[in-house]
Amino acid sequence: MDQEKLMNTENDEIEIDLVLLLSDFLKIVRVHWKIITLIVLLVFSAYTGYTYVTYSPLYRSEVTFTVETSNSDNGSYGFYYSTDTADQLSKTFPYILESSYFRSVLLQNLGEDSLNGTLSAQTVSESNMVTMSVESSDPNEALKILNAALEVYPEISHFVLGETQFHIINEPVLASSPYNKPTILKTCGIGLLAGLFIACVIVGLLALFKKSARTLDQMNRITNIKCISMIPKVTFKARQKRSPETISILDRRVSFDYKENIRSMQIRLERLLENNHGKVIMITSTVASEGKSTISLNLCQSFLSRGKKVLLIDADLRKPSLASMLNVKNSYGLNDLVNASNDVINYVTFMANDQMGFIGNKQVFKNPVQVLSSVKLEDQIDLLKEYFDYIIIDTSPCGIFQDAYQLQYLVDSIVYVVKYDFVSLQKIQESLSGFQQENRFVSYVFNEYIQSLNDYGYGKYRYGYYKGYKS
Repeated sequence: MDQEKLMNTENDEIEIDLVLLLSDFLKIVRVHWKIITLIVLLVFSAYTGYTYVTYSPLYRSEVTFTVETSNSDNGSYGFYYSTDTADQLSKTFPYILESSYFRSVLLQNLGEDSLNGTLSAQTVSESNMVTMSVESSDPNEALKILNAALEVYPEISHFVLGETQFHIINEPVLASSPYNKPTILKTCGIGLLAGLFIACVIVGLLALFKKSARTLDQMNRITNIKCISMIPKVTFKARQKRSPETISILDRRVSFDYKENIRSMQIRLERLLENNHGKVIMITSTVASEGKSTISLNLCQSFLSRGKKVLLIDADLRKPSLASMLNVKNSYGLNDLVNASNDVINYVTFMANDQMGFIGNKQVFKNPVQVLSSVKLEDQIDLLKEYFDYIIIDTSPCGIFQDAYQLQYLVDSIVYVVKYDFVSLQKIQESLSGFQQENRFVSYVFNEYIQSLNDYGYGKYRYGYYKGYKS
């Protein structure tokens, strides 16, 4: 396996598939909607609680007036307004209010050491109209400071604008109520929007940095092995009272797409094995619950439908499942085959008009190394090749146990099952790196693949996984 591919994955991820990102976003919301709702409620509660606990009432007094300057330089004592004056006023008025000199004169006028309020002013663009306001926790202080500022300002501005004269448009009045009093509707609205925003950010980051296998391009970045099938997720109609425990291509309720992709996988494996005179196929996956046993069974049924004689072996001795799926009782297991003292065919349970053989039972081995590493196992498999056209071996997940790596030397082809959006790409690559590709064909199948908007059309869902494949 190409170990450098994972190092390049981070750089490749810069090219973000927006459709896939949206799909991941919606999937996270659908799966974790309860947690997302909880996040929204927590943020909402925190914001509204903080708003009311920390609320401090502020009172505002304001006055609007026009400013005119003297034209005494021209020998006249009248006051006038011009656009140049307005432009100069808009630039200098806020500056004067913020100056330390103005502040010191204002405090001296008030007879205070500190200002119990905030003074600000806004000029109307291209005019000599000014709105001055004071905000304070005490309404009386706000009005007092504002009146003092109106008295002091002409004296301070004299050095910049010359002699000025104010024409009051609306007189300052004592504030009767806080201007910043929170309303329930506004507070709740902001809290809800804040909660939704934070939840969306969290979900978006999770979707953006998701590293599970979902596309062929992602798999191509971490491995050179080919995809031989993209098996769709099987869903059953809601009106069906009971869904089958085992998905089978023999079930008429199973979709045509599922059956067709199983059949395509089987045909490709058959051609490859015929070209290389091979018979033994091993099915494995990274972790449990990726559907390897179901694929093993359906691959066997597909071979049978083409008139082949097939042996299915359950080599997952830690968690055997095929005996239950086939509803087989009192059958021999792999342990019995290894310890067989007579003809190996006697340890095979036949079914399907003797076209299908099965070796496996429900016996669990916590440490099956002795069975799987037995030198006699290879000899027994060679003897069974004489009776069957193909042998399919279902093994334990190789991302958890070493069982599949021990058995790889007995097989001609390895089919690696990758469940859609289930396991991280790094874990898949680490597991695949344990297989030797010499003298055996290693491929993978995408199981429970969910068709997205990017998968429609030629070169994607229907035909995309044939790209680069040569039988």
